[in-house]
Amino acid sequence: MRESVRDLAERWELPEESVSPVVKVTLTGQRQAMVEHHRGLLAYGDALVEVGAGRGKLRIMGSELRLGAMDRETLVITGRIQAVEYA
Repeated sequence: MRESVRDLAERWELPEESVSPVVKVTLTGQRQAMVEHHRGLLAYGDALVEVGAGRGKLRIMGSELRLGAMDRETLVITGRIQAVEYA
């Protein structure tokens, strides 16, 4: 029998997002967004950052947007964040 992500998380007493490839976005006010478990940078400009997010896309819109850091799992976007959209 195949275990679900939720079952594994419960058995190991871990948060579900730590064992799942689901994208996680953490906003710090309107100045920073941290995106975990992304699937790559799709578009980048100072008004829009678009990131692969599993079966969809995550769009971060605003002004003066910059990549603060990026690695295989996490990216940090700084600037004036006005909206976050999942499509």
